[in-house]
Amino acid sequence: MPWCPLLGVHCLVSTASDVSGDIDIAETVRQRIQFQEEKRHRNIGSVVGQTAELLGDKDVPDHDWTARFFNYIQDVSSDEMQSLWAKVLAGEIEQPGCVTIRSLSILRNLDQGSAKLFQTLCSCCVAFEPGGERIADARVPSLGGNAGENSLREFGLTFDDLNVLNEHGQIINDYNSWYDMKLCIGLDIGDAIIRIPFRFQGRYWVLMPSDPGMIGVQYRLFGVALSQAGKEMFGIVERNPMPNYHEALTNFFATQNLVMTEVGSREVHVPQAGIQYTVPITVSNTEGSEEQNP
Repeated sequence: MPWCPLLGVHCLVSTASDVSGDIDIAETVRQRIQFQEEKRHRNIGSVVGQTAELLGDKDVPDHDWTARFFNYIQDVSSDEMQSLWAKVLAGEIEQPGCVTIRSLSILRNLDQGSAKLFQTLCSCCVAFEPGGERIADARVPSLGGNAGENSLREFGLTFDDLNVLNEHGQIINDYNSWYDMKLCIGLDIGDAIIRIPFRFQGRYWVLMPSDPGMIGVQYRLFGVALSQAGKEMFGIVERNPMPNYHEALTNFFATQNLVMTEVGSREVHVPQAGIQYTVPITVSNTEGSEEQNP
């Protein structure tokens, strides 16, 4: 059955010389349009159905956002990508504004292979969210090396992989930028030392220093940082278990005289006396690169 490049369909006609007749192009086009529209309706129905299973009946997001969302998902047929889009819609319904239209545009151009690569990246990410809602910083620590020189190769993140993620707008183009994690180590507020947890593998951790002199001192954590769009999508991506990277991260912090210690939740702060309590803290976004922050 020959392929018709003009219509994008297989022509239902033989090319044999003993067969005569005309191709009904109008009917072929009509069938193609009908097939495409039916497929689009099924795609939209699948994503909406999965979202309903996640949330039940809730108000729909902003009209402009919703119009763009449905326009993008109508041609998504992969089960895995439909599941990802359903989580995007669920996240926007639960927390309006958490995924921008620009991030939808980036996600639209994400193929299945790049989505799996982003999942690997997120599975290794350390996320700092001091306000509890928005992520101030999320990055994959380069463990004392430089990710731009393949220090993360053994964990499935080669230099070429990072370039793919950068081209899709999910990470920034400086693969060795840094973020100040001193609040995870501790801040002396007079009568106690508080620590703000970071998130890794869906659990919350603080960094306990062996040297009290590290309290309140800048601590630069170098690595591959997620872009704003990447941070918006970070919360909807399922994490893969990464035991090798977890061990390597723990060992890296140990070389820095820091013990990676799990705590109950992001709301828990650990004072000097061992009493747990919560305090409101506003944190500025402090990050940079070797070149920008000498």
